[in-house]
Order: sequence, then C-alpha cells, then structure tokens
Amino acid sequence: MVQAASVRSSQCPVSQLSLGFDDEGGAFNGMSQSGTLLVLRNIGRTPCRVRALPRLHFEDADGRAVDAVRRAPPGMHPGPVLSSVQVMPGVALTARLHWVSGDVYDGHHCISPATAVIDLPGGTLRQSFGRHMCAPAGSARFFDQAPLRPDTAPPAP
Repeated sequence: MVQAASVRSSQCPVSQLSLGFDDEGGAFNGMSQSGTLLVLRNIGRTPCRVRALPRLHFEDADGRAVDAVRRAPPGMHPGPVLSSVQVMPGVALTARLHWVSGDVYDGHHCISPATAVIDLPGGTLRQSFGRHMCAPAGSARFFDQAPLRPDTAPPAP
C-alpha cells in the first residue's frame, strides 16, 4: 500500500530499497522506441518515503558517469514539483522509462550505459542496465521518466 507523504515516515535509506527493471516482455519496444519499468521495492520492515521523481543517472562499464539526463516533461520547466510517496514494507513503486533506441538522428549519437544509478539518503542503488539509447547530436537528453507510482502488478508468489 502506498500513501501520500502526509503520513509520518522517514526517507527510505538505501539499505531498505532494491532497484530493478521490468521490460514487461517487450511491451515497450516498437519502431526505434524502447523502455522499461524502473522498480523500487521496500525490502525493509518499516514504511518509508521516496521522492516521486528520483534522480536517475547512468555509468559506463568502468563506473564513470555517462552524459545522459531525463528530458523535462512538456510544460514543466524547470521540472515538476512532486510530493514524496510512502511505500509500505514489501511493496514496489514503478516508473515508466522511455527512450529512442534506434539511430534515427543525424550525427549518430547513441549510448549503451552499463549501469543505472539512483541516489538515496545514505548511498546509491545500482543495477545493470545495458540498453541502447539515442538522442539528437549534441543533446544529453536521452530518456523520459514518469514519477513513481504504486505497482499494479499482482505480487510474486
């Protein structure tokens, strides 16, 4: 169960969350398009809060930062102001990620980050990524990221 941040709980420490991705069997793939669900799960025993739009960034195979940032949603400049959300123990929050996966832009500006990284209080979460992302030449705006919301998938057995 996920509730608005008005319920008193502390920010989720990195030790209380797991990061994963769910490609939903290729549901995000289309002509030169791709995506995945970012999944943050509370693996702790207490409720905690997470920013609704955590900063996602990427690293190469050597752990160096990759110049790839989230595209700002239309009409939201400098960006949306969103409340944090509470996540109960064992519950997951998901955020849709979307990007151009085909080299459709002039300038051949594509990357394949090895690792996705989310910064949290007390540390970072890292997860293998390895997906191909393209952007217009000279742009670092490679992906769209929706705010975290309650996962609607049935719990795993």
